[in-house]
Amino acid sequence: MTNKSEIEYPIPEELNTSKKYNGIPELVDLNFDLWTLKVKLEFPDLQNPIYLTFKNVEGFRVLDEGSLMEFWNNEKRSNGWLWKVKKGGWHDQEKKREGFAFSKEILADYDEYMVVGIGICLNLIGGSEPIITEP
Repeated sequence: MTNKSEIEYPIPEELNTSKKYNGIPELVDLNFDLWTLKVKLEFPDLQNPIYLTFKNVEGFRVLDEGSLMEFWNNEKRSNGWLWKVKKGGWHDQEKKREGFAFSKEILADYDEYMVVGIGICLNLIGGSEPIITEP
C-alpha cells in the first residue's frame, strides 16, 4: 500500500490552444486507428462539437474522474480542460514500471496530455500536442 506522503502529485499545465473554449466538455466519441486518436467533445455552451486529433499515440486510457483523485486533490491543479502533464502523471508511472515493454529511452520523447471531461477523463501518451478543429 502506498503511503500518502509517497504520492507524487501531477503537475499539469493548461494548453493555450484550449483557452478559446470555456467550461468542461463531455467526451462523446473516440476513434483510434493505430496512428491517430480522434476525440469528439461537446461543450454546454457550444452549438457544435469540437474535435481533438492526437498523432503519434503510444497509449491512452479513459477513466472516471473519481479514479484520478491525485489530480483533484492537488494544489498545483491547472485551469481549463486540456492539459499537458509536466510531471507526476500516468506517463511518469509507466516510465517506472518494470513490465512496460516500450523502450524507456524512446518514451522520454513522448509527453502526456489530459482531457478533463464531465464524468470521464482521457490521459494520452503521445508525440505531439493535439490539433483542435471545429466543424
